[in-house]
Amino acid sequence: MAVFSYKAKDSKGQVIAGLLEAETVNAVISRLQAMGYFPVSVENESEKKRRVAAVAKRLARRVSVNDLATFNRQLADLLSSGIPLVRALGVIQNQTANETFVEIIGQIAQDVAGGDSLAGAMAKHPKVFSKLYVAMVRSGEAGGMLDVVLSRLADFAETEAEVRAKIKAALAYPVVMVFAGIGAVTILMTVVMPKILKIYSELNQTLPWPTQALIAVSDFLRSYWVFIFAGVAGGGVALWRLIKTPEGKRAVDRLIVKIPLLGPTIVKREIANFARTFGSLLHNGVSILPALEIVHEVLTNTVVADEVAKIPEHVTQGEGVAGPLKKSKVFPPVVVNMIAIGEETGRLDDVLLKVARSYELEVERSVKTLTSLIEPLIILAMGVVVGFIVIAMLLPIFSIDPSQQG
Repeated sequence: MAVFSYKAKDSKGQVIAGLLEAETVNAVISRLQAMGYFPVSVENESEKKRRVAAVAKRLARRVSVNDLATFNRQLADLLSSGIPLVRALGVIQNQTANETFVEIIGQIAQDVAGGDSLAGAMAKHPKVFSKLYVAMVRSGEAGGMLDVVLSRLADFAETEAEVRAKIKAALAYPVVMVFAGIGAVTILMTVVMPKILKIYSELNQTLPWPTQALIAVSDFLRSYWVFIFAGVAGGGVALWRLIKTPEGKRAVDRLIVKIPLLGPTIVKREIANFARTFGSLLHNGVSILPALEIVHEVLTNTVVADEVAKIPEHVTQGEGVAGPLKKSKVFPPVVVNMIAIGEETGRLDDVLLKVARSYELEVERSVKTLTSLIEPLIILAMGVVVGFIVIAMLLPIFSIDPSQQG
């Protein structure tokens, strides 16, 4: 027998709810009627739980930047072809593979059909459509150029996805090398070393100090690996929680920007994000102050974000954007001068987009330089560690004194 949840009305018209065990829905309805109730709804609890789990599973899948870029491009093409917005959303919904995005597009289409604007419907899904996205769509709707704005958003998303992919590709090999090296050293210390130690324990002689040191490290790892693992995991969780706090995030970001090579690369990446986001918003008719507020939220490094947060106050006093940036230690003079020229000529949006393209190329070059330096350093470090282990394991063999053997 299955369990059914029901809602029914009694003779006074009051709604009651409860659970009943029965074979079928009709059996539940018959029992409720026999009790003098008027059934309103009856649901199989098992099927209900399966539906909820299925929806949760669909919603758990993330909407990627590529999904968003494809959506923008398709919607722009359909709207420019004269297809109504609700119908265009329906067409895209049927062509989208990401089930989470299918659900969201369907909800947006329902809201738009109910009289809501596209920007208003998108604003109800902040995890997918950022404030930047919503602001640009709203400006496109107000200016009657929604298809153009969507096409620009597609370009924006594709550029962002391309930069991320290049950075990930450049960092993938060093990361794999680090984990492979750690795995090799761990196997040597915990599997190979104990077997060789059994041989050395039968030798009646003093072992060389490198071998003794290696034995001590091996014994420590095998005896206290649980505590080591717990300490590393606990330290990772503590660091993660620290970064989640505003003060901790600010302290970590300040430390990161001071790291040679890595710090300047991160700052360049943030400047590129600042310029592209700010330029795109201005290009689509968003006024400076709301645009700066959105830009501040887009930036991930608090050192750069804090400098951007100072700009609105100076703008309201008539100083413009370049004025407060001149006092900043983050933005280089060339960027400040280009922004100043853009303000003087009334082409700030175009200048910012040029700065963004330039700095995105610099970030790509910096990442390649960084990884080209990291790779040999990792190889050297792994070679030193593995070499020390091998030498420490072989030294007792070369130093065996035959006169001490039985």
